[in-house]
Amino acid sequence: MQIAVDFCQPFTLDHSNIRGRFTRLGPTVQTIIGQHKYPPLANHLLGEIIGLAVLLSSSLKYEGLFTLQTSSDGPISMMVVDVDSDGNVRACLRVDEERLKAMIAEEDGGEEALRGQVLKLMGRGHIAFTVDQGDEHERYQGIVSLEGETLSKCAEAYFRQSEQLETAFKLEVHRGETDADWWVGGLFLQKMPVSASGDAATPEEAEKVSEDWNRSTILMASATENELVDISLSAHDLIWRLFHDEEPRVYEPSDLRFKCRCSREKIEGALVTYPLEELLSMREEDTGEVGVSCQFCNTRYGFDEDDLRALKADDANANAKAEDSTAEDSPSA
Repeated sequence: MQIAVDFCQPFTLDHSNIRGRFTRLGPTVQTIIGQHKYPPLANHLLGEIIGLAVLLSSSLKYEGLFTLQTSSDGPISMMVVDVDSDGNVRACLRVDEERLKAMIAEEDGGEEALRGQVLKLMGRGHIAFTVDQGDEHERYQGIVSLEGETLSKCAEAYFRQSEQLETAFKLEVHRGETDADWWVGGLFLQKMPVSASGDAATPEEAEKVSEDWNRSTILMASATENELVDISLSAHDLIWRLFHDEEPRVYEPSDLRFKCRCSREKIEGALVTYPLEELLSMREEDTGEVGVSCQFCNTRYGFDEDDLRALKADDANANAKAEDSTAEDSPSA
């Protein structure tokens, strides 16, 4: 039997009134990392935030785009992950490789000691959660400071402070024998309200909820890196292995894949806002083109002089037609 990869598996722990998610990512993360030449330490952090974004987005009901983005003043100054409601994922980061090399050289224990130290690698800043469902819906955004040993701890702090929900994550990033072999496995647990009516819990109920939560998070923490990324271990088997006493119930998983939203048409829409003379001055000497590369997938779009002139001509014609149409629709005196 073929074991699924690149998925997110929802489940509940009925005995404990807790909901959860399990994700395992291979080809998706490998494709994203393979499109760039980031240092291994940066790739490790990118894998972690991809796993975190998948778990967070899967806990929400939305039609559109979920974005998880960091902004900070450290060597890894920006990371961004998009997960749309169809399961398409893309991600990138910004890294100052010279600063990162210097930090590794100065750290006792080197790269291994720095792994997971968010405050050192990323510096001071914040992490933002954004849900964009289009113009007809209000855009939602939550922000929390980068204060914690891992990105997961930052996310847990956000839910505790802003949503008043106890939340826990277990994320592992595994690098295989080759530079292209990366795997991510992650678990997410969230304590649900004691009663749907919103009534205050009795002391006995509150004590049981606390005990159930502590027990479940201990069980989650016992999951090993190998268990989380091992494709021979199915999601159902892993969840049962960890939480069989909590009466786990699994639901339909969602598939995930890499897909970038960039296109030549979108680049044209940005370029056409510049005057033709400025566009022509932006051409590269070696290619004679205006070259624009997508920061997510590194796809390069090239526009030579003929392309640029045709682009501006098409835009002028479209504007002229729009003006004619407006004039025809205007009431006569």
